[in-house]
Amino acid sequence: MKNRFVMLGMVAGIVMSQAACTTQIRSLPMPADVQTQNKQGVPLYFGDESHPDVRKLIETKEVRARVAREMTGQDATCNIALGKALQQLRDYAAAQHGNAVVNVTTRFQRTETSSSKEYTCGSSNNGSTLAVRGDVVLLDAQ
Repeated sequence: MKNRFVMLGMVAGIVMSQAACTTQIRSLPMPADVQTQNKQGVPLYFGDESHPDVRKLIETKEVRARVAREMTGQDATCNIALGKALQQLRDYAAAQHGNAVVNVTTRFQRTETSSSKEYTCGSSNNGSTLAVRGDVVLLDAQ
C-alpha cells in the first residue's frame, strides 16, 4: 500500500511539473511600434498588404526568435520576440541587398498568421518563441 502512495505521489509530481511548462499558442495584437518601423530601414509588408511591384524575388527567409520570460508578462515577452525576429529579417534583407520584405507571416509550430493587425506567438512560463517568414525582394521604385 505504501508503494502505491509513493508511486501516485511521483506521478502527480510529474504531471504538475509538466503542466507548468505547457506552451500556449497565442494570437496577439500587432504592437504599434512594428507599424512605425517601416520608416526605418527595410519595410515589411504583412500578408497581402499592398506594396509596389516586385522587380525581383531574392529569397524566402524564415527567422526564429526565443526570448526568456520577462517579469512584465507573457504578452511583453511575445512582443520582444517579435521585435527581435523582425529585426533579424530586416538585417538579413539588407545584407542580401533587398529593399523590402513582402508576404510576411508569423508562426508558432503549425499555427500561422499573415495579418498586419495580429501575430502568432508561443508562450510558456519559461519564455516566448515564434518564427517570422517573408519574401526578401527588390521592389520597383515609387
